[in-house]
Amino acid sequence: MLEYSIIYPSQLLAIEIANGDLSKDVHQMAAAERLDQLVDELCLARKHSWKKRLFNHSKTVIGLYLYGGVGRGKTMLMDMFVNSLNQQSGGPKPWRLHFHDFMVLAHDKIHAARQAQHDDPIVAATEELLKFGEVICFDEMEVRDIADAMILSRLFSTLINRGMTVVTTSNLHADDLYRNGLHRDRVLPFIDLLKVRCEMFELGGGPDWRLHSLSSTPAWYKPLNVVNGKRLDIAFRQLCGDTSVTSQTVYVAGRNIFFEKVAGDICYASFFSLCDAPLAARDYLALAGHFAGLVLADIPQFTDTNEHMARRFIWLIDALYDRGRFLIASSETDIENLYKGHQWQFEFDRTASRLGEMVTRGQSRFT
Repeated sequence: MLEYSIIYPSQLLAIEIANGDLSKDVHQMAAAERLDQLVDELCLARKHSWKKRLFNHSKTVIGLYLYGGVGRGKTMLMDMFVNSLNQQSGGPKPWRLHFHDFMVLAHDKIHAARQAQHDDPIVAATEELLKFGEVICFDEMEVRDIADAMILSRLFSTLINRGMTVVTTSNLHADDLYRNGLHRDRVLPFIDLLKVRCEMFELGGGPDWRLHSLSSTPAWYKPLNVVNGKRLDIAFRQLCGDTSVTSQTVYVAGRNIFFEKVAGDICYASFFSLCDAPLAARDYLALAGHFAGLVLADIPQFTDTNEHMARRFIWLIDALYDRGRFLIASSETDIENLYKGHQWQFEFDRTASRLGEMVTRGQSRFT
């Protein structure tokens, strides 16, 4: 390792294991040690290429594509990698965000460039995106629709040619991105580029740590009282593990949605912040794409007086269920007695069924 005043990902992982916060996992340690190497490669490239960088000709360091099953610790390792880079004074600046957020931002930048009548909107958008950092760190890379597929190859080619290094996590190998998608041929150049510019590294084997936590965690706390409120908080902390809890603003369809508690890809939110707010079905779909799971506090019983919140709750559960996300919640009553209104009775029967399935099937339906 280089003589930098930083703590490497493998050292951060070892500290958590020594403290008893994590169990030893040889596959996680192997991935952390590969991230150690990448930290050194990035710092060396920056140290020795200041003249080249002055003329925008710095060599792009080969990035890393860390893939594997849900609950293996990919997000945790990414956070450790970003923390290591942030500790290095004068080192490369990392840009950490969820892949869905990046695509929303990229589409917005391209649209703005077209509105400004730039000759090449993608090149103009790239110039804006490069301002955020030299190392782009994605969580949960995936390609879900043709709109993303059509811009990814050109956009990433331009970013990488300008010196951006890509580090990303995904549940899937790059070859499986957008498999069976409409016009998948349009995303194949992007996949080929990704495989050339990123080392494919599988975080295999070992237990699913999140599933282990979920299997021993109640998913529905009732009724609403101080005791169950504390139990929900404890469940959230157990799921977070060693991942730091911060606030986060998620950009969705032209608006910012603020979340007070986020740990990696797990979000803690109050029912009223999500269902008594001007959100639509597409907003909940975006949130389900952003987070792996939701801890939701203070679900009321639905009556004729709060039908608008019941409707939004239906959209939220549909989005979580269809994306295979997990839900842990506190509520005024059990699922069977949750809806006492009239307007959405038919729709809510399906919601109740989905909630029951999410609760009884190991508290989760993972993708």
